[in-house]
Amino acid sequence: MKRTRIIVASLTMLISLLSQFKISIAASAPLEKLTIGWSAVAGSQAPFWITKEAGLFEKNGLEVIMIYLDGGSRATQAMMSGDLPIAQVGGNAPVVAKLRGADVTLISGLLNVLAYSMVVSPEIKRPEDLRGKKLTVSRFGSNSDYATRKILLKWGLKPDIDVAILQIPGGQPTRLAAIQTKQVHGMVAQPPVTNMARKFNMNIIAQPEDFGGAYPTTPVASRVSYIREKRDTARKFTRALLEGIHLYKSDKEFSKKVIGKYVKTNDNDALEDSYQFFSRLVPEKPYPSLDSVKEALAELGEKDAKARAARPEDFVDMSLIKEFDDNGFIDGLYKKR
Repeated sequence: MKRTRIIVASLTMLISLLSQFKISIAASAPLEKLTIGWSAVAGSQAPFWITKEAGLFEKNGLEVIMIYLDGGSRATQAMMSGDLPIAQVGGNAPVVAKLRGADVTLISGLLNVLAYSMVVSPEIKRPEDLRGKKLTVSRFGSNSDYATRKILLKWGLKPDIDVAILQIPGGQPTRLAAIQTKQVHGMVAQPPVTNMARKFNMNIIAQPEDFGGAYPTTPVASRVSYIREKRDTARKFTRALLEGIHLYKSDKEFSKKVIGKYVKTNDNDALEDSYQFFSRLVPEKPYPSLDSVKEALAELGEKDAKARAARPEDFVDMSLIKEFDDNGFIDGLYKKR
């Protein structure tokens, strides 16, 4: 009996030591490298920034390098070229790419409404005053380009005829500076840039509700082949992002510091405006939005019969978010509040 107790005790100790050894090995295991892209110097991009700055990618076994690519069309091109497997994109660029047969799909929807304001120089008081003037966008085919053209048409102004549209890459702060120096007369913008514009005595002649409803403003895209071949990596990324969204919604002060770092401002009013505006719009369960893809297809369908015949379901992969929804992971994050 005594000998049996000794053997049992020894085995228990051995199991404990092996368990600790496994934990030690796991803790010291090298992180898997992953390059991801983001595409706008605006508060809409905050979930990626916060996930990165909080160390949540590392927590989930990833060493992430984030690359800035100005505009959703450029980010989509970089993804298609193989330079990066996952990107925070925007607008109809990934939808266009898919229509043309590209290996791309939307795996998450971080901002599914066209959340912009129209910022104009002080002498512009109403939409009609824009006739014969110049507006700036990041790149043609980007979110800012779509929003600009949509609101002009709503006002009865023809883009490129009644109002010139110029590309000025470099982020919303760069385009705001172009208004200040009178190179252009206006732009669509988001917080915190809208708050900064008010402080420069610029006018805001359109609010988000004026632009319309659903639109893929900030989806996360990947290659179909990458999700299939690197499923575990995509799962790690998604888990980290979900944790980042939770942190964004639950820790305002940390989030504001991170946003300030990336948009290069310490203006507390602007940062508060950005946080309050965007944090409520990012879903806790950020499924790719079929309604927003439908809107992008409708836009493209005005000139493309293939877009008119396309099904929104063919442009999204719900499976990653669904996995964490079905297993209770997302609900568990918010129950901890």
